[in-house]
Amino acid sequence: MINIWRLTKIQLLSSFGLNKALHTRDVKERRKFLLLSSGILIGVVMIAVFSFGYSFMMAQAFEQIGRMDLLLAIMMAVTSIIGFFTTIYKASGVLFGFKDYDLVMSLPIPTSHVVASRVLQLYVLNLFFTVMVMLPAGVVYALKVNPQALYYLFFLIALMFIPLLPIIAATIIGALISWISSRFKASRMISLILTIVVIVGVMIGSSRINGNEQVLVDMSAQLAGMIYKLYPLAAMYVDAVCSYRMVPLLLFIAISVLAFILFSTILGTRYKAIHTGLSTSHASRKYIMKPLKTSSPFRALYKKELRRYISSPLYVLNTGIGMIILLVTSIALLFISTEKLGQLIEIPQLSDYLSKMAPLVVSLFVILSCTASSAISLEGNNLWILKSSPVSKKAILLSKVAVNLTVTIPVSMISCVMLMISLRTGWIESLLLLVIPLIYACYSALMGVIVNLKLPNLEWTSEVTVIKQSASVLVSMFTGFISIVVPCVVLFLLSHVNGNLILLGIGVLMLAVCSVMYRYIQTKGEKLFQSL
Repeated sequence: MINIWRLTKIQLLSSFGLNKALHTRDVKERRKFLLLSSGILIGVVMIAVFSFGYSFMMAQAFEQIGRMDLLLAIMMAVTSIIGFFTTIYKASGVLFGFKDYDLVMSLPIPTSHVVASRVLQLYVLNLFFTVMVMLPAGVVYALKVNPQALYYLFFLIALMFIPLLPIIAATIIGALISWISSRFKASRMISLILTIVVIVGVMIGSSRINGNEQVLVDMSAQLAGMIYKLYPLAAMYVDAVCSYRMVPLLLFIAISVLAFILFSTILGTRYKAIHTGLSTSHASRKYIMKPLKTSSPFRALYKKELRRYISSPLYVLNTGIGMIILLVTSIALLFISTEKLGQLIEIPQLSDYLSKMAPLVVSLFVILSCTASSAISLEGNNLWILKSSPVSKKAILLSKVAVNLTVTIPVSMISCVMLMISLRTGWIESLLLLVIPLIYACYSALMGVIVNLKLPNLEWTSEVTVIKQSASVLVSMFTGFISIVVPCVVLFLLSHVNGNLILLGIGVLMLAVCSVMYRYIQTKGEKLFQSL
């Protein structure tokens, strides 16, 4: 057990750069750590406030029908689904995609302990999110019900085990996807396709479940039965926490812990084989000599960046999930009218809101799909190759911008065309719907490169550290989110003003910001890149 704890501790310290931040004397490194901590703190506060407000609104409805237990049941199920959803596509990167594999596996530690430490790392990261969501919900429940003292004890104990089983289930699916894909020549592409299929399937299934919840909103018994049927552990959790029963609590803990031990042991027996399959390259039996082709330095750099992007399923999924959701939603709106959707979610003016806010809604998905914010950090210890290459550093940086635009622009344009059809927008609204996301795509890509130049992370052992947990990704995402929230607030506050004029002004302003950032990359980008 001590080996598992030590490995997990080292991995967590390495993931967030805590070890370097705590022991370095470099002022810049401490400043980066302070910036990262501030960003995480702001994110935690925002999620906690949203969870509290959402829980409070649901509690008012459940209080009227005398089923306050449904509050904890729903929030627990939602937390588990989100943990399951996000772990599917990052499990492979944490379990198999780490650079110090040879070093770790050469240690006198059983393979099952290595696997357990990796799964435990996923658990700790998801537990952080679980606490942010469930703790405000627990506070709302306590304010409404005024429970006994045992409630607080049982709530805190059960909280520690909520994310364990969903993570294990998602990790099993992620491991199976990795193992199946390793049997084929294009293993990474197969893994990417399988993972996308699973995620889209979960999205479609979740949308159907949400529709059923709306139908059963006033039927508490059926709603509870549906939740408990979909996720039986929710019944044990509610029975233990709300009714202060020890047996369901012990059963809930036992199932979670035993599943963790069993999974680590079984996966440990196939761990080396799966890793070998994933790291093995396949060559075609037939090789045909063809004439060599030359291309411009920028085109060669662009192809290199695009191959690097496609070669990492974790990179593609983490930065492309926003585009996937946007595309699926746009297709769904072709078959579900906005009026009917507004009735289902009880927003009668949804069609008007979507018509006015559609450019910013699409732009939000574009902001969430920024590849450039981690593109420089992913070079890692190979960055010296680019720095010493006889090409302009401007071309290197713009090639990373070009890959970002390749990911966001085609999907957003296709989605915008479908939204024009479903929302029946006029020609001015249609033009804004096409142009505004295009401007935000340029803004997101340029901002991502600049932030990554300022906050690089070149000393990583797992791609997850750079793609999901680095300071540059968090700062870039937060900055992009603010750039969307502020225009939305302006649109609401100036509702009496023509919305098209406001969107036009926002587009002109963002275009000016993009030109300033492009000029900054031209003038300061080379110096910043050389200093890395």
